[in-house]
Amino acid sequence: MRKFLFSTLVYLLVTCGAILMLLPFAWMVSTSFKARSEVEKWPPQWGSKNFSGSWKVKVKVSRSSAGGIDWRGLTLREALTLTDSQRTSRVLSLQIDDDPVYRGTVTILLSKDLAYLRGALDRESFDRFVEQLNSVSPNKQVSELARSARDAEEFFSNFFVLYQHGSSALLDRRNYITEVEQVIGNSLNQLEIFERYANRITEDERENYLSLISNAKKSLNSTLSKVTIFKKGAIALLQDEEIESLRKNMSECIEQVAPDSLNPELKDSPVVQLYANRVVQPLRNLLNLLDTYVFVDRYFRSIQTSKTQTDKIVFKFLSNTERDRIMSQQLAQVKFSERIKDVVNEELRRSTQSLPERVDKVLDEQLYRQFQTMHVDNVRTYIQQLKQPLSALTSSLTYMGVESLSQFQSFETMVEKLRELTGMNQALQIALEKLENLSRIGGDPEQFWKLLIETYENIQAVSELRRIYNQSQSLMDIVQAPEFVKNIRLNRNQNIEIELSDVHPVYLEDENYSVRVDYSLKEIFANVFQNYFMAWKSAPFGIYYLNTAFVAIVTTVIEVVFAAMAAYAFAMMRFPGKNFVFALFLGTMMIPGEVLLVPNFITISRLGWIDTYYALIVPWVVSVFAIFLMRQHFLTLPMELKDAAWIDGCSHLRFLWTVVVPLSKPTIITSALLKFVGSWNAFLWVLIVTNKDKYRTLPVGLQTFSTDVGTVYNQLMAAATFSILPIVILFLFTQKYFVRGVARTGLK
Repeated sequence: MRKFLFSTLVYLLVTCGAILMLLPFAWMVSTSFKARSEVEKWPPQWGSKNFSGSWKVKVKVSRSSAGGIDWRGLTLREALTLTDSQRTSRVLSLQIDDDPVYRGTVTILLSKDLAYLRGALDRESFDRFVEQLNSVSPNKQVSELARSARDAEEFFSNFFVLYQHGSSALLDRRNYITEVEQVIGNSLNQLEIFERYANRITEDERENYLSLISNAKKSLNSTLSKVTIFKKGAIALLQDEEIESLRKNMSECIEQVAPDSLNPELKDSPVVQLYANRVVQPLRNLLNLLDTYVFVDRYFRSIQTSKTQTDKIVFKFLSNTERDRIMSQQLAQVKFSERIKDVVNEELRRSTQSLPERVDKVLDEQLYRQFQTMHVDNVRTYIQQLKQPLSALTSSLTYMGVESLSQFQSFETMVEKLRELTGMNQALQIALEKLENLSRIGGDPEQFWKLLIETYENIQAVSELRRIYNQSQSLMDIVQAPEFVKNIRLNRNQNIEIELSDVHPVYLEDENYSVRVDYSLKEIFANVFQNYFMAWKSAPFGIYYLNTAFVAIVTTVIEVVFAAMAAYAFAMMRFPGKNFVFALFLGTMMIPGEVLLVPNFITISRLGWIDTYYALIVPWVVSVFAIFLMRQHFLTLPMELKDAAWIDGCSHLRFLWTVVVPLSKPTIITSALLKFVGSWNAFLWVLIVTNKDKYRTLPVGLQTFSTDVGTVYNQLMAAATFSILPIVILFLFTQKYFVRGVARTGLK
């Protein structure tokens, strides 16, 4: 019984140890399947919505005046693409405030009572509305918006951006309630001052004046306690019910604070007039903000009389083939020059991936070859310097209707026309000055003008190509939609752009939209491995894999050869100082590896091996531990084998490879496995001696997912999983040799 309990305890401890050892690996694999929003969720969970067949996606409306684009974290290439493709009119933009959507069938649920205005509000109706707005609720800021707006739709869009968009929105609950608290606090402080002004009031009216001050204090404190509770809420913006409640509280407070109950003589006194300006008027201004919003919002809703015939918008992703076909059709309608058309068609035949950037690169190469005889230090650098100011002038030239710079007679004529147009625009003036400086450096005016014409033509062509590419690659297949929906695009997998026909987007931006994405079995499988796909694309992991495998295999093979020969010498051969030399070898194992980094790096630098395979292989082809491990095993072999081989005329080298190595296979495989794993996982040395992706290995490649902004843990775990997978597979096939080699080492 005691033996059974002891065995049970041992197995239990071993099982618990195995679980604790495997738990981090299991959590790493689980994280590699998660969406980004699930990585830092608390409490943590093992599953993921990527295994689900349907997602509920949170979205928020991006007001058209705000552009609908989050520019933070974008690369220059992405910013250029979005700038070229941005359409500021007739686009309803829904920002996905959730994990990106890469596939599936997307359903946007619409309100059953969704109303909108077909076309645009006529100018006469808008002017009448502005007059009513100024008379009912005068507000300087809103009046300025109405005065500067070209039409009603621009006013409504700017108005709702002012009240509802961004961290400084007027209806942001924290902003508004904080302002109310500050105004009431200032008013209470003012009341303390006005209470001391009572001696300036006649004795007959002093009691009424002090009563007004006392009631005002009570009313302000009561209002403050009622209003403060609105500072907390699940939604950042104040809702309609909360706005009405605030209006009621503010109105009641103003009625009790206002000096309307005083007699005319007292109301006209300078003290009471000052009281009205410093205490009452700030409260009225706060109430006016809400009154203005309610008036505009009610009118805005009242003019929307059209109703939708469907309660949802359904779309799905187009195939890559279909998108490429649409892009080819659109490109065929663009009037490129023959030179540019040939380049576009050639690159299109190769691939559509990153087409604008590849075409831009080829066109630049053509310019380099054509103008390489220019008398400048570096033609490539010169042309790149030329493109920057010329790109800045593109909008002005387009505004002038310039399709080609050849419309001007010379560079001087172009500069003169642009100066007349741009006036005192500082950015464009700087661009013109840069071009003038470059023209003086370029030497021959005719050659410079020809280069300028072709460079501008390239810029225009690439800009148009980038716009078409971005639109076609983000285009969706509409399954069901209201009649006013023309096209749907999904930019960067996080911004749904609904292109509208005969309906301004401002009339649809006041709705609450809910989005659902449904996935087929094949799409669920793709979602599960999405992180692996994204991780593989985020860096050249194919190169990293080849480098890691090459370095690990070469260092392992060379080390096994050197270690076997050294171990044989220490175990089987006799020479003076053998034990002393072996002791010196073992002594080096006590030196930390970090101490050797600096001298090794200096040596590698002096040899000119930085960014070469020599630096990754040569310093690590000898391992004292492998020599020690093999020597200990070689000592266990019978010396009679050596004597018999020596009698038969066998040399040391032949005896080593034909007798000793086959008998020591488990130990040699163990040494090789340890070296292979160590080389595969090497990080610090590789990071120090390599600067290019061409020579870097997998462990260094994993730092791609950690930046100053943060760490993409799900993709990092996916990359780590496929990085260690070869090691796990290798160990599973060689574990019996590993165990046998360790067990036999040192036995007599």
